[in-house]
Amino acid sequence: MARLALLLLALLPAFAQQDEHFKQAGVCGRCHVISVVEWSISSHAKGAADCLACHGKSEGHIIDERNNIKPDKIPHDAAIAGLCADCHKNGCPKTKQTASCQKCHHVHALVNPERPPQVKDQVLEQRAASWERYSRRMEEGERLLKAEHFAQARDAFRAALKENPNDKQAAERLQLCENRLRTGWPGFEIVKERGFCSRTGLPREVRVPALGIRMALVSGGEFEMGSDRFPVSKPRHTVRVAPVYLAVHETTQAEWTALMGKNPSAHQGEKFPEAARLPVEQVSWDDAQAIIRVVNQKVPGAGFRLPTEAEWELAARRGEGSPEPGNLKAPRPVGQGRPDKLGLFDLQGNVWEWCSSLSAPYPYDAADGRESPAAQGMRVLRGGGYADLGDLLDPAMRHAERAGRRLQWNGIRLARGVPQ
Repeated sequence: MARLALLLLALLPAFAQQDEHFKQAGVCGRCHVISVVEWSISSHAKGAADCLACHGKSEGHIIDERNNIKPDKIPHDAAIAGLCADCHKNGCPKTKQTASCQKCHHVHALVNPERPPQVKDQVLEQRAASWERYSRRMEEGERLLKAEHFAQARDAFRAALKENPNDKQAAERLQLCENRLRTGWPGFEIVKERGFCSRTGLPREVRVPALGIRMALVSGGEFEMGSDRFPVSKPRHTVRVAPVYLAVHETTQAEWTALMGKNPSAHQGEKFPEAARLPVEQVSWDDAQAIIRVVNQKVPGAGFRLPTEAEWELAARRGEGSPEPGNLKAPRPVGQGRPDKLGLFDLQGNVWEWCSSLSAPYPYDAADGRESPAAQGMRVLRGGGYADLGDLLDPAMRHAERAGRRLQWNGIRLARGVPQ
């Protein structure tokens, strides 16, 4: 029995991919894999007693993967026996008792834990063999990747993914190889001395010749977004972000003027001899959309935009930069402080940076419409500015303004997804 349990645990991804019951369980099977397996080998599945029947739709719980929001219904003890009575109106078919069912049966399965179900050996052996082939291919891919044989490693990871199509690790390693084998990046020149990301295979830094700027990689992945310190940043929750490039510096007055023909900034003129290197400010979110349209006409491959607030916060957390409070009077030239671990300057401080995101309550969900340029409402700014101290420079702090409002402490930083 112990061997069977270990094998089942090893084969859970394959079960999730192939078993029809996972389709029946729906989104619940994404996290509660073992519960779905227990339920699928019982009479519950045949009797249409699925997740929703006992727990409700639980939409908030599904969105918030940190379990801050519980399922709609969580029956316990006598409440579970009451649910069982819906089918077994005369009590247990064997003992006739009605008070409790968990003395013999697991909460999700009509199975006696002392008499585990029989699993078809043929199916199990097929899945075990597939798992063995997957494991060998993954080991082969890692060995080839370490030797920088990217084409052969790609073939090995592709074969592993064929054995286990749901495996995120195999998919990520395959994409890493594809990235290292790429020869062209529209609009980008690789800064070779900065090397490549070991997780994604993407260049850590690139130049954009058409703009004369550099951009640094934020490699993406899952992170805990938000903070329980600030009401506007609650609840803390898990968000997954794709790799993205952010401009090393905030857009300067000189860069804005070169593209747009005029300088809207408050901090210019004789009092500010370094104005060309100061971040542009007194620009609205709408102004940012205008310059992005110009940039995308100028750079091969286009794809430039403002960062989402999730991308911005991930960059701030990964970079682990120390906030540098301003002088309370004016911004400073870009690149004068210390770069963070990603190579980004002034992510926290100097000027607030417009994000693409509509101001909306957490949990953050990029698919809920908040990233639509056509959406109406307040837009998010991040990072704090030269007139701010302390908490306003926190990576989780969110601030919002009207999309058409221009203020002298608000600027922009360009973002771009991985060019296709």
